[in-house]
Amino acid sequence: MDRREILGALPVFAGLSDRDWDKVLDLFSERQYQRDDYIFLEGEAPEALYVVKSGKVKVLRHSTDGKDVVLRVVSVGQLLGSVGVFDGGGYPGTAQAIEDCTLLVIARNDCLTLVSRYPVFALTVINDMGNRLRSSAEQIRSLAVERVEQRIARTLLKLGQTAGADTPDGRVIEMPLTRQDVADMTGTTVETAIRVMSKFRREELIRTRRGKVVLVDIDLLQEIAESG
Repeated sequence: MDRREILGALPVFAGLSDRDWDKVLDLFSERQYQRDDYIFLEGEAPEALYVVKSGKVKVLRHSTDGKDVVLRVVSVGQLLGSVGVFDGGGYPGTAQAIEDCTLLVIARNDCLTLVSRYPVFALTVINDMGNRLRSSAEQIRSLAVERVEQRIARTLLKLGQTAGADTPDGRVIEMPLTRQDVADMTGTTVETAIRVMSKFRREELIRTRRGKVVLVDIDLLQEIAESG
């Protein structure tokens, strides 16, 4: 997909005229990152807003005990860095490339100009940040009250939605996913993540294929994720 197709799929740019499109596209540049490269660090002054053109990026925070907690995975066509750009504080998390990726980049000042010029842009950004806030609240609740099996099932399903591809064998999570990643994303230990993932594999809820996780029985995973 080219730059206009990626941006055109975002509700923030709905209804732009051809003349407006030319102006908007000129504000964006492209940057390439290799796997494990950092896009920005937690606490850094927000200089730009990003849109993923290809590849995937994870957003994480560093906990007090030195572990990384993965907050979300950002895929093609999704915004990255919006909270820091629009509230003026530092980026609330660290963004790191999961795989080689290309990002569309717009400077913070240009982004704020778009907000004043196109009210629909501002409204959609507010909606995106509201969804992010709701997701964070759900994640906090999950860590506080849910069993680890629920948390891992919910995380696998979410990754299946944001980074998955349906195949005859099931939905493949199209990104590297180690047991450490699972532990970080669900607030548990690596040993517990290994135990639960092994249990899911024995029960044929998931399987691994060429190093990637395949969700075989999404309905049963959903039941586990929603069980009290």
